[in-house]
Amino acid sequence: MKTRQRARYNVQTTAILVAVAAWVAGGFPQSATAQQAGASSGGLEEVIVTAQRREQNEQEIGISLSAVTGADLTDLGVVNATDITKAMPAVVLTQPNGPSSFSLAIRGVVQNDFADHQESPAAIYVDDVYVSQMIGLAFSAFDIDRVEVLRGPQGTLFGRNATGGLAHFISRRPSDETGGYMDVTFGERNLVRVEGAFGGALAEGIDARISLQSNHYDPLFRNTFGAANDAENGNDWALRGQLLFKLPDNSQLLLLGRFSRTDVHAGSWEERTTMNIGPGIDIYAGPNDNPYGTCPGCNASGLANSGPFVIRDSISGFTRLKGSGLTAKYTRDLGAAALTVVADYTSLRKDYQEDSDASPDTLFQFFNGSKVNQQSLEARLNGGDKRLNWTAGVYGLRIDGDYYEGWLGPTFFTAQEFNTATNPNTPLYFGIPGVWPFGTAPYWHDPAGRDIVPDPSTGAYPATRSPYTLKTTSYAAFGQVEYRFTDLIGLTLGARVTKDKKDYFFTWSPYEYFPHSTTGATVPLTRLSGLALSSDYAASRDDTLSTGKAQLDFHVSPDFLAYAGVNRGVKGGGYTAPLFPLFINDLSKMTFSPEKLTSYEAGFKSEYLQHRLRVNGAAYYYDYKDYQALIYTVSLEQLIVNADAKHVGAELEAEWAPNESWRFGLGAAYVDAVVKDVDTRGNGIKGDFTPGNAPRWTGNAMIRYTFPLYRGHAALQLDGNYLSRFWFNLSDLPIVEQPAYGVANVRASYTTASGKTEFGVSLENLADKHYGTMGFDNTSINGLAQLYPGMPRWFKVHVNFKF
Repeated sequence: MKTRQRARYNVQTTAILVAVAAWVAGGFPQSATAQQAGASSGGLEEVIVTAQRREQNEQEIGISLSAVTGADLTDLGVVNATDITKAMPAVVLTQPNGPSSFSLAIRGVVQNDFADHQESPAAIYVDDVYVSQMIGLAFSAFDIDRVEVLRGPQGTLFGRNATGGLAHFISRRPSDETGGYMDVTFGERNLVRVEGAFGGALAEGIDARISLQSNHYDPLFRNTFGAANDAENGNDWALRGQLLFKLPDNSQLLLLGRFSRTDVHAGSWEERTTMNIGPGIDIYAGPNDNPYGTCPGCNASGLANSGPFVIRDSISGFTRLKGSGLTAKYTRDLGAAALTVVADYTSLRKDYQEDSDASPDTLFQFFNGSKVNQQSLEARLNGGDKRLNWTAGVYGLRIDGDYYEGWLGPTFFTAQEFNTATNPNTPLYFGIPGVWPFGTAPYWHDPAGRDIVPDPSTGAYPATRSPYTLKTTSYAAFGQVEYRFTDLIGLTLGARVTKDKKDYFFTWSPYEYFPHSTTGATVPLTRLSGLALSSDYAASRDDTLSTGKAQLDFHVSPDFLAYAGVNRGVKGGGYTAPLFPLFINDLSKMTFSPEKLTSYEAGFKSEYLQHRLRVNGAAYYYDYKDYQALIYTVSLEQLIVNADAKHVGAELEAEWAPNESWRFGLGAAYVDAVVKDVDTRGNGIKGDFTPGNAPRWTGNAMIRYTFPLYRGHAALQLDGNYLSRFWFNLSDLPIVEQPAYGVANVRASYTTASGKTEFGVSLENLADKHYGTMGFDNTSINGLAQLYPGMPRWFKVHVNFKF
């Protein structure tokens, strides 16, 4: 296979970016004024974060991070957890299953396997609780105090699966002040979104807060040729309740309960015709190409390119999500130290189905789901003074996961009952024994439009289902010490040891189903004999994982911090859940080893002009051993293999508030990432490739102008973000490439003199830019590539009332 040749790391480009950052930092006179300037004097507000498990000013921490307050999230139109990518560089969204699973790519580090049991290397935390499942990011961001995104390995204080970094969503806490708000948004596509919260003192020493959101809008996709519904609508709600008990002995107990539901028509993909021109090389077909003998420019199902937000599906896909949980957080001031204990129980449910062949034919209709219960407990102590600060703790996690995946249709279907010498489709379907014998392989398409897939005598259709379980038990002990030798120099040392145990069981079975049956009747069939996975697969693994951190901080002035350090992160080993068990010929491919990342990073944080200008930057080099690389060997047959990888990159963020009227924000990031010597298509040809969802350049910008108007004040805002070209998976093929794009948004608002009522309008995706957030190569299924698009242009109005 011909691979895209990669040059050595573009160190010159990185050096230029870092030099520019240093020039910007050095080009302004340093200020020794204490940080007291607030928004009222035209300065930037101090942002308090918990990136090191205790409250600190973000400018005093030697970590590359972006912290966005709840007010800024509202100004940027953030309504879902995934929208935070609008506000920060080096953070990219990926959606392996449309609206049913999400992950973040931070500095080019991502997990985009559509199997639900895989944990992301960019960890998600919600109110101090680790969210292990990919569906855990499918929630609305409502009544949020702030979001902290930490870039780079965070394994010392946050655990084994934060090699790329993490995002922490922190809700507004109860207080004894009675009050709340209600925000109602209307928009195109019959959008109605309601968000609100109310809280105050219930009794002496007991505060409460309840928050809610509801979101509904019409489908984005039109189904123009098929029996399925229009799809990708909005229909979700969430509720959060909190009780804060102020106990004796300087202690508090916070109880937080949460519930959420999503039920939408989903699984919609735009499609474009593709064809194979060599082993592992698939390309887009031209308008005059007819590789499948159906029509010029058409795929094997006889359909031309779908166009934006158009489907031609035979079944209605869906996403159904249920989430609930209870968190208890106990804090106590012990005098010399502070004790924090966080216990959590989370339950997540998912059912998902899509028409993957994107046609009226019943060829390949993918489904998957999960039922996961997660329990975690963390206890930590913090202590220290101006010179010495320390943190020590223990952590336990248990994940009980029951999963399933499979598909409806004859694609790569096999059963021992059909493994006969007279099966007419075996010679037509790559010589695979036991294939579905009815209709005509390999694409089961009839030019006359008839459904030729079912058994003509019984009406049965073929299907395959793979249920599997993964039980994870993890224990860890960790500690970190920060010591200031002098006013200038500080040293941070940290370490964490984790014991990971995983018990895995995978099985699969072919069967026949009857779509018109009122009882859901099925007929079980027998797995094909002679396969590596003809029998059930059961395995266990125990991994001892170690992470650590060593860093020097240089406090050049009260407003300038420089840092340099070495950080080690790890992501636990695990197991593959192959979509097509037929093609697993070696059981060793079912498991993969932990990945280990050594990060070398240097950066600075600075403020100038009496805290009106903030400039932060960082540069890094990643050295991966046993990087967990997701590859696709046969169509959507996903495997995770270990390979080495290197990343080099840099970030620069700046905020400027010259006076009360103007505010500017700018972020830029560069990353050159390569996974080395990996066979991405399972054809024995290895090469070096760019990881999926890793654009070389990303950026974001915001300009906001506030001015007095009729006793109140108005605000005008322009914001947007940019991503250079990237690929949706590791193949670097053109059919899974997303060209560079940028999205701009405009917003306007008016706040009354009392400050209690705000009216706003916004136009998101101003130029109606069409782009993708995920894509797949389905050439071997029926000659097409799938694309899941980002949101189109959307006009919205909202009213926010505080009481």
